[in-house]
Amino acid sequence: MRTVRLATIVAAALAALALGATASGCLWDREEPLSGRICAIPNTGVVEHCVDASEGPASAWSKAEADGELPIFMWARWSGRVTPDELIASEAELRAWFDTIDRVVSYVRDEKKHAESLRATLSGELRHLLGLIRDGQKEALQVEPLRAADNFKQAMTDKASIEKEPLVAAIAADEQAMTAVQAILDRARDEGAPLQSRYAGAAARFAAYRATEAAETAAYAALSAQASRSAIDELGGAEQAVLAAAREASRAPSELAAEVMTLSAELQAIAVSFDEAIAPHEEFLATHGAVVPDMTSGALRSLSAMLGYAQRRVARSDATATALLGGIALRRQALVALQADEGAREASARSRIRRASEAFSEGARARAAALSAAPPMSEKLGLPLLAERCGELLALVQMRPLCEAAPSSWREAGCTALRERFDAAETELRTGLPQKIAAGLAALREQGMAAAELDAAQARLDAGDVKGAALAYDAAVRGAEGT
Repeated sequence: MRTVRLATIVAAALAALALGATASGCLWDREEPLSGRICAIPNTGVVEHCVDASEGPASAWSKAEADGELPIFMWARWSGRVTPDELIASEAELRAWFDTIDRVVSYVRDEKKHAESLRATLSGELRHLLGLIRDGQKEALQVEPLRAADNFKQAMTDKASIEKEPLVAAIAADEQAMTAVQAILDRARDEGAPLQSRYAGAAARFAAYRATEAAETAAYAALSAQASRSAIDELGGAEQAVLAAAREASRAPSELAAEVMTLSAELQAIAVSFDEAIAPHEEFLATHGAVVPDMTSGALRSLSAMLGYAQRRVARSDATATALLGGIALRRQALVALQADEGAREASARSRIRRASEAFSEGARARAAALSAAPPMSEKLGLPLLAERCGELLALVQMRPLCEAAPSSWREAGCTALRERFDAAETELRTGLPQKIAAGLAALREQGMAAAELDAAQARLDAGDVKGAALAYDAAVRGAEGT
């Protein structure tokens, strides 16, 4: 296990050194203080949680996990006692740093066993820090080409050799084979670098927009209160104010959505181009245990979440504005009716009653027609499905008090079609439906269905919960048929 862990660490270190990869899901670097610490950040977080290396990776992981969602990005920083140049030149410091990296990766892979977090760790800030050392190595080579290169490469080779992993040692010494891959990564990084500031700007504008939600809701509430007190000649102004509020509520998210979609399209184009370029080298990278970096998915997920929030909030705003305009229209009608003479008010009332009566009568006829039809049957077992039937019967029985009013009620036309069904509906709910459920449960038992679901439905039936029993019975039928 120790050998496998070392292979993973060294392969990741070589890939990061040669590829110069950036933080997972992004195309730009973070500025980090160089101190001997283990750090972690959740996928949805913005705050890095760092602890002293002596506390171990579990401490950093638990703090990050409490702050956001998986996966967790983890990395190790070298001791603050040395500069990057001193790190390159010091075999002991390099070994200490590699040991900390080994602990971090082993914890994510062997203790947490979380594949996405392992991928994020190997392709995240760890690669970035190794990239910094790579750049420092190149500068050092101009002054002391042999000592700087030998120390860094020898430390990696020795680490692999001690762990008896000759294949990893060979990889650590072979930078020439990664030249083509490094060129692809460098090109992708250069192409994506201009998007860094644009992404940061979009994120800042989104945060500012999200912070205005409470004020937007309060503004609609104030408009509602104002409209409810307005006289008839003031309602036009109230409508204009609602429309203006709705337009303003849509303006900022519309601009943000356009920016987010444009940025997402450009990131996706870079991702496609990178995937096509790296595809011929994937087998080589896999052979040597190097992970192809995920350069854009984190940023794309973030942009998608921004767009989704903006779209949902605009939909809520539009619905609120529509409801307010409808309320203002009703208030205008009421005020007009109050200003009219008695004959006009009576005519308006009769018109409203007639429309309500027609709507109720139409619904009653539709309900009566539905109850006249037999319950639907399951496709394979031929058993009746009873939950929908139970709901219709309950709704009908609950309407009985509405139809016990005087015959002059505006509901009379609809109640005429329902009265003769009330007694039958109550009887079916009380005896007919429970008998059908019991018979269906018995048929399912004969089919050899597991008793747990059937017992749960029977328990509801015994307790008098016909609706709950019907729902559980239908679920059991569908489960038995695999639908």
